[in-house]
Parts: sequence; structure tokens; C-alpha cells
Amino acid sequence: MAGPYASSPAKASRAGPAADALAGTRLPHLAGAAAGLRQVLAAHAVRHCPHIVEIGGAGLPITSFLTHQPASVTVIDPKIPPHEADTLNGAPCRLRHIAAKLQQVELAPPGPYALVLLGLSLKPFGRRGAVSPELLALAAGATVLVIDYARELERAQGQIGALTATRSAAPAIDLELTINDAALRAAGFHQRHLLAYGPA
Repeated sequence: MAGPYASSPAKASRAGPAADALAGTRLPHLAGAAAGLRQVLAAHAVRHCPHIVEIGGAGLPITSFLTHQPASVTVIDPKIPPHEADTLNGAPCRLRHIAAKLQQVELAPPGPYALVLLGLSLKPFGRRGAVSPELLALAAGATVLVIDYARELERAQGQIGALTATRSAAPAIDLELTINDAALRAAGFHQRHLLAYGPA
């Protein structure tokens, strides 16, 4: 099999630890090999963006799926091991994995940037709501916005409308996915919807 996704996963930093060590523990329903399909699709959608912000990602961050050479990658999830590096895929890159809730981090990424929300299931933090005005502004300003969520997850159903309302154009990619993975099926999360807004 040939192509950019056929090789072994890239390391998050050529000088740092292996990508698996940077990912943290996967949730049981995302432990199967098929779960990474969402990251492959997202990496394709953001391949022209110099700056990437991912909300969520512990256990399976987009970092090791990226095939291009972005200038910065920021992944925010309370369960991801903290990590910083200055290279990715053999090129200079400001790489940060931040172990925090989104509401605890002030974000002002330079443009153009991509916002990635895989496994959409945001939770409130203190008095700050799950889908805050800051998150909606981040989604509206993104050149590329990628969202994946489980169709049966009630929390995601209550959040997707506000996020998609930030976009004036139809998604460039609108996929209904059934991932035939036993753990995903047992959790009821095997039927998924992936949306990518911005240039395809």
C-alpha cells in the first residue's frame, strides 16, 4: 500500500518521545485501529493550514496524523500529557499539547488557522458553558473547521447546531460514517458525522 498514510505514524517531534507517549490513554471505545480514520480525514482537510488548533484529542491527537509542515499545532485536552516541542515532521513548528479545559486557555491563533473538534462532546467548566462565545468566535474565524461527532451522543447533538451556525457556506466535506469497530459499536458511537468547512 502506498501513500502518505501507509507508513508508520510520524513522531510528534523528531527529538522527542514517540507519538504514543504524547497521546495519553485512549478511551476504550477509541482503542481500535479504525478509530483513527477520523484523524486521517481531518489531517487531509487541514493540510494547507499553517496553524492548527485541536480541542480534545487525548489518546488520539491529530499531531501524529499531520503530513504537512505547519508552523504551529496546539492541542487542548485535560487528559493529554503536557508536551512542547519546536519541530514536527522534521521542520520548525511550535508544538504544544496543553493539559487543560478549553475554558482555562486563552487562544488567539495567527491566521490562517484550522480548528479541529473530533469526537465533539464538550463539557461546561465552572460557570463557563461548554459552547462559549470564545469557542464560537474561534470556529467562525477558522479558515478550515473540522467536526466529527457520534450521531447517538446527545451532548454532541446539542452542540453541533451552534458550531455549524458560525459558517456561512456549506461544508466542503459532509460524510456519514459507520465505523465497524466492536468497541465503538458497543458504546453506540459507531455511526458518525464528519463535517469539514473551508477549502477541500
